[in-house]
Amino acid sequence: MSYDLLFQQALAAHEQGHFDEAEQIYRQILETAPENPDVLNLLGLVAQAKGVHNQAIELFYKAIKQAPKHAPFYFNLAISLAASGHDVEALDNLQKACDIEPDEKEIYNQQGLVLQKLKRITEAQQAFLKALQLDENYAEAKTNLALTYAESNPEKAIAFLQEIANQFSEDVTCRYYLCTLFFDKQDYENAQKYAMQAHNLNPSSDEVLFMLGLLALQKQNITDAKMYFQSATEQNSYNIGAWLNLANLETNEKDFDNAEKIYKKLLDIAPQNFDVHLNYANMLYQQHRLNEALEEYRAAVIINPEAAPVSNNIGVILKDLQQYEDALGLFFNALARDQTREEYAINISETLVLLYRQNKEIAVQVAENWLKNMPDNLFAQHICASLKGEKLENNQIFAEKLFDNFADNYELVLEKINYSLPRRIRDLAGNVKGTVVDLGCGSGLIGQALKTPENQIIGVDISRNMLHLAAQKGVYKQLIKGDITAFCQKKIAEINPDLIVAADVFGYIGNLAPVLSALRGRKICFSVEVFDENGDYKLNEAGRYLYNEAYITNLLQQNGFTQINKYDVVLRQEDGKDVNGLLFFA
Repeated sequence: MSYDLLFQQALAAHEQGHFDEAEQIYRQILETAPENPDVLNLLGLVAQAKGVHNQAIELFYKAIKQAPKHAPFYFNLAISLAASGHDVEALDNLQKACDIEPDEKEIYNQQGLVLQKLKRITEAQQAFLKALQLDENYAEAKTNLALTYAESNPEKAIAFLQEIANQFSEDVTCRYYLCTLFFDKQDYENAQKYAMQAHNLNPSSDEVLFMLGLLALQKQNITDAKMYFQSATEQNSYNIGAWLNLANLETNEKDFDNAEKIYKKLLDIAPQNFDVHLNYANMLYQQHRLNEALEEYRAAVIINPEAAPVSNNIGVILKDLQQYEDALGLFFNALARDQTREEYAINISETLVLLYRQNKEIAVQVAENWLKNMPDNLFAQHICASLKGEKLENNQIFAEKLFDNFADNYELVLEKINYSLPRRIRDLAGNVKGTVVDLGCGSGLIGQALKTPENQIIGVDISRNMLHLAAQKGVYKQLIKGDITAFCQKKIAEINPDLIVAADVFGYIGNLAPVLSALRGRKICFSVEVFDENGDYKLNEAGRYLYNEAYITNLLQQNGFTQINKYDVVLRQEDGKDVNGLLFFA
């Protein structure tokens, strides 16, 4: 086949997005013309389209060596340099392109994009304005100019983009960015509006299809989300975000085989992508493939050593492997980088409890150092008191934060620890009629156990996230957010319930005198974890209160309770051992 025919065949494949076929033909041409600058440039563009920018840069430099006065080669090189993080070098090559072709608007537009990336906003705006001086109807430069205001003044950016959308009725790009800005504002109605406008103008835009997928996810429409993400990958097989969301959805649905295929494909496409390594590691962890997960997390750390979630996730694996001190180091590193993430503090607390059971002295020392360095951290305060056996009275904010973070995995954890208290209460209480108040209702397991057509149940809990889970059970007449002691003191007389239940909640209160006094004259059922030593109650190393049986009995008698019945119960399991307690009916 002649050179010209091969070249035309390669160009056709390239234009149709058949990059592998195009690359194969270009390389075939290079065998006979190894220094052809146009073919070297086109091969560079193929590598650029695939996201293999290091290879693209090498090819563009070779093309420039053969044709040093050709501006497009410098322009293309600058795009791959910027994509690889070599922004200053990209600007240098854009200037070389500009020196050769000073009236090329695309060069100024690209300069603006790189300058904006470098946060040199004023210079970026000047570059976009130069492009617009060359062509006042250059919609892309107008859109990019509008986006320079997105961070400092998003409303101005949106207004500017809306003007562009009105001026250019066929412009997809400004509508796409309007969608993204409204999405960031959580204005999903307007985001959907502009996404659909962009999609109608260009149904094959993988970026728009990706945004439609994200919007479908916001509506919990998984089927549509998958369809849009899949379509995005069909339009652009290198759309990392679309592939990653597909893999994550497969992971969420426990289709680990398909998820792993996609993650491995992504690692071939983008081996240095932090999110790919992180999400693949999360999937491996869910499958308890701890050593493989650890490798992926470590690969993510190499890419982004500042990422707090990776330190946390490696710590979780080391905790599972009983390497508690190493795990704590990683959790503290994560918390130091992002003190707003309460889950990191919870992981520290849980690991300190496990370490305490191995080495009390070291665990207490670590907890004291934590409290010294972060004296306002509620979890540091609580675990330090717990490990030292000090009393720390009802901490409403601590309980709220703990269970808000615990909510997502709450019932899964209860299954693992053989939590059977709701069933035991139901068996002892029988068919309860009238109004039941469920104190510390959590995710609603007590409500589920006691609900019959002959009763109505009111749930009370400090955690909004737990109440959301309870609402999904569909068994509560009313759900109230609040501290249960304050609720009992202010609302119980008004409600006048037939039974009050407090299952596994008094362990977070301490002094029970105020709450039992408020329940005087009511029929109550509650569980407590007990201890046999002297004293009324104490905080154990896990941060829960244990009670002396005599203390509870005396309190009930002092508040006029009669017919006090006590039942031995196994509350849960910890470290494979039964945790014993008492269930009171009074």
